[in-house]
Formats: sequence, structure tokens, C-alpha cells
Amino acid sequence: MRHFPIFLDMDRARVVLSGGGEAALAKLRLLLKTRARITLHAASVRPEIRAFAEAGRITWTTAPLTPSALAGAQLVYAADEDALADAATVEIAKAAGVLWNVVDDLEASAFITPAMVDRAPLTVAIGTEGAAPMLARAVKRHLEEHLPQSTAELTRAARDFRAEAEALPHGLPRRSFWSDWFETAGPAALEGNQPLEDALAALLARHLAAEAPEGRITLTFTGSDDPDLLTMKARRALDRADVVIHDAAISPAVLELARREARLVSLARPTEVPPLHQLLILEADVGAHVVYLGAGPLPRGLADHCRRAGLTVDIIPGLPASDAGQLKETA
Repeated sequence: MRHFPIFLDMDRARVVLSGGGEAALAKLRLLLKTRARITLHAASVRPEIRAFAEAGRITWTTAPLTPSALAGAQLVYAADEDALADAATVEIAKAAGVLWNVVDDLEASAFITPAMVDRAPLTVAIGTEGAAPMLARAVKRHLEEHLPQSTAELTRAARDFRAEAEALPHGLPRRSFWSDWFETAGPAALEGNQPLEDALAALLARHLAAEAPEGRITLTFTGSDDPDLLTMKARRALDRADVVIHDAAISPAVLELARREARLVSLARPTEVPPLHQLLILEADVGAHVVYLGAGPLPRGLADHCRRAGLTVDIIPGLPASDAGQLKETA
């Protein structure tokens, strides 16, 4: 990963642009979605940019860009569409210690602006390190089709309700609440024109009144270090697990499919004391969803041992190493 993605707090940011043409206008249309204070330096500007300045949305100055003009700025865009002028802006930004972007010039930039799906406060940033802009646009189109504009309303309501939702225990109960909100209760409230705050309060009451979740165990395995060879069902289980207990031979690429918040437990020798089934039961007894991911076929009798403890056990067929090798060769 060459470009590390971050989200900058634009409510407190000052952004400077150099240029008054098409490139500057394109960046302004994006930046004006934020509350950043924007200053644009250009001897002349397009009528649209002049209109932004007259409406008080940006500050336009014909003064030349200097290091002192960047005092308090977080970002600088070189958008003069002229190599010499853009290079001069870069040198000024370096002297002022401010991050710079040269529009449409990845190698000359200290940061890049990714493709974005805007469902604020939900924002999805998509980047390809400049290698495949068309792929980034294709991913953007795909996400926009699957994230309707109403997603923004549901997310804003969720943001405003976070303090109330903390009445639920951290972990699975809270995740279940938010999952219900975004997958079922929220869309239903929008469709029925119900106030979203009321719908959230009713959903929270139902979750608070529900019994504590029961632990469950999912057993699966993979003989490959390629995450693409995991079944979709196994991928979903990893994404939802609270605890992932795995053989030491499982590759980091496969483990990346687990949630960031999940606890990962590596087993050098799964058959050592405590026996594997006891370890799984201990973790699941506190209400956790535990996934065991083996590097080979599941130990005989493991599922039966776990079920005798009264726990729900799911088995997801895996891919033996021999089959994984053949699939990779024919892919």
C-alpha cells in the first residue's frame, strides 16, 4: 500500500488552490461538499468560480501564492494546468510544510484524492494507486447502485442515536442492533414515513428486552493461503465472528477477512491441552460467536463434543490442500 487512506476533518481545515480553470473548478465542486475554508489564488477564473466567490463560498484572490499565504492550511492543490506553475506551487507547499496535490499528476503529488461514493456521513473512498482509474470508477458505480441515497438518512439517524445505543452491552448485542437498523428496521421506517428517531427508540427497546444472545460455534477449514478460495459462507462467518481460533498455518491474507474488532487466537498444535473443543466452548459460553478455522480437515468428533455443551454448531465445508492446489493451477 503506497497511499495510506485517511479521513481529514474538513470542518477545521483550510484548503488552498492555485488555478482558475477547469481543473480548479472540478476540485472546487468536490471540496465545496465540505465545510473547509477555501482560498483560491488565480489572476483570472471561470465564471462558475467567480460565482462561488461572490456567494461567499470561497475566497478568491489575485495575489500570487507564497509560503506565508499557506499559514494554517492543511492541503494545497496545484491546479494551474501548467507544468511550471504547478511545480512552483509544489515548492511553495514544501517550504510551508503543507501537503500538496498536483491535479492529474500522481508522481508529483504528496497525496491523492480518491474516487468517492458520497452518502454523508457515510463516505466510501476508492483508490487504485493511479494504476486503474477506470476500475475505480467501475467500483464507484457498483457501490452507488447498492447504496441508495436513503443510506445517508439512516446513517445520520444512527450517528445521532449512538449515545442511546450504548445502553446495550458492547460487542454482539450492539452489533445486532445496528445490523437490524440498517438491514430491516431502518428501511422499513423510511418506507412507512415513520420518524427515524422513534423507529430507533422502538428497536432499542426490543433489543434491551431480548434475552442475552447465545454463543455459537462455526467450524470450517481451508487448505489454501488464497482468501479467494474460501466459500462465501466462510467469509461471512469470519466477518461476523467475535473470536477466531485458527491453526498457526492459516495465512495472514485469509485472517484479514476477520473483523478488525475480532480477537484472533493462534494455535500451534490444536490437539494440545486444553482440548480444542473445550477452548471453543469456553469462548462461546459467554455469548460469543466463535469461528474455528483449521488448516486441514476438521478433527473427528469436534462438532459432536461442542454440541453436547448445548451450543449451536455450524459446519462449513472447506477446501483440502490438494484441491486448492489444483484450483489455483487452473484459475
